[in-house]
Amino acid sequence: MPGKSAAKRVSGESKSVPKKVSKTTVKVKKSGIVDKENKPAKKDKSSKPLLNNNPVSSNRDIIKTQTMTKVLNGSLAPKRTGKIYVGYHASSAGGVHNAILQSREVGAEAMALFLRPQRTWSAPPLKPEVVDQWHSLLTSHGLSPHLILPHGSYLLNLGSPEASQRDKSVEVLVDELQRCQDLGILLFNIHPGSSCGKISREECIKNIAQGINIAHSRTSGGRVKVVLENMSCQGHTIGGDLRELRQIIDLVEDKARVGVCLDTCHAMAAGYDLSSEVGFDKLLEDFESMVGWEWLVGCHLNDSKGPAGCHRDRHEKIGQGCIGVEGFRRIVNSPHFTDIPLILETPLDEELGNKGYLEEIELLQSLIDS
Repeated sequence: MPGKSAAKRVSGESKSVPKKVSKTTVKVKKSGIVDKENKPAKKDKSSKPLLNNNPVSSNRDIIKTQTMTKVLNGSLAPKRTGKIYVGYHASSAGGVHNAILQSREVGAEAMALFLRPQRTWSAPPLKPEVVDQWHSLLTSHGLSPHLILPHGSYLLNLGSPEASQRDKSVEVLVDELQRCQDLGILLFNIHPGSSCGKISREECIKNIAQGINIAHSRTSGGRVKVVLENMSCQGHTIGGDLRELRQIIDLVEDKARVGVCLDTCHAMAAGYDLSSEVGFDKLLEDFESMVGWEWLVGCHLNDSKGPAGCHRDRHEKIGQGCIGVEGFRRIVNSPHFTDIPLILETPLDEELGNKGYLEEIELLQSLIDS
């Protein structure tokens, strides 16, 4: 059960305002299955839907029936469970292994962290003893590599108009990917980049893809995916328009080593009103048509301080922003967000500290339909 503040948000007292998979053109919406011509499929009122040749009646079984032939996402899970895995961005102060300990304290089933200092271009290498502690704790905690989504340096800008900035960004990215390989991590999340208003968006997109290709070539033999995050349309950043993410992917040579992370606050700020069912459905529709679910390997769960279309990247605690509890209820009950890391990047609670994330995790878990 959620803690006291989480329970209040559930009761409405908040300010709620690739692993290759076969594709299909069938689209699923709440109203039912839609055929290739977007005409409602005829329903047989005399019988219930079947799952494995057995009648089903619960909402979860019906959703499973409808999505069995769909591409849900690009999860790297060895075996799909259909479950939601929530975690938060844990501190790696004192060593990356400490992030695992903190995650275990709040009952997190997924995790994000920084693998090196974020405000400097140089960083000391990982100590062998820290790497050993990481692997030992990872095994004891039972945290699967496909549910770990480290975040890249905020200095990194692969799309920069300045060659020197791009070169330094590639150097950092290569170092980060090597750290992932040493730790057995499969995913690495970055903000795509910014044109800084000095070059065209098209040229910036080409720069980003080129930087990823160079980093891949310099870590040949690796399996780590560079995960592109959608942005909030703030300033000259790339990725607020979902089509730009696909344009980068199309220019990446090693498609097996690229993916996408969907940030809910960024999507809201970019114009998708996730506080409404219509806005949520629009995001799902656009992501499918503009990017493709096969590329989704992670999600950042953040409420938004600003309303839809504000173009401001300002995170808020779950249920206390403009998305609201019901917006997140829709997210955690969508099959597209199963078997991938769902990461909280919400503000640290000044009174509860990391235990505040325990309440948010419990809140989100309480929203999942049984």
